[in-house]
Amino acid sequence: MAVPRSPDRWVFILLVVGLVGIGVAVALLVPLKVLGAPEPLRPVAATVVETGSCGQGTDTVEWDANGEKKQAKLDGCGHRKGETLDIVMTGSDMVSSAASVPVGPPITSRLTALLLCMAALAGGFYAFLFRYAPLRAPAVLPGPRPGTPS
Repeated sequence: MAVPRSPDRWVFILLVVGLVGIGVAVALLVPLKVLGAPEPLRPVAATVVETGSCGQGTDTVEWDANGEKKQAKLDGCGHRKGETLDIVMTGSDMVSSAASVPVGPPITSRLTALLLCMAALAGGFYAFLFRYAPLRAPAVLPGPRPGTPS
């Protein structure tokens, strides 16, 4: 005689799947600084010293870097001479407007990874259910009645 499986086993399996899902979510949503990512770019106030036509595509800006005046090309055009704007360093000789640089962690890639992990867990659990589901006896079809020709 087979020993029936206890329903507590399924609760334990669901608990493990839930805890793994929560662990994956926490691991993916941890701040990037904890994971060793570089510091985000900090904006610096700069003044436009030369304007370029939009055909050239660059203006020249100047800012104060630790008491030293620095100049670089701005990846943009159409600013007025003397205009103040926030910039971030994007290269050695090029800067960009702080408004054009994305702010914060790339949440879309992290969310995609989280959803992929959750789908994998759900698929694994579904395969587990098929593999270890209790076998049911096949339906018994009525045979021919005694005394009737077959």
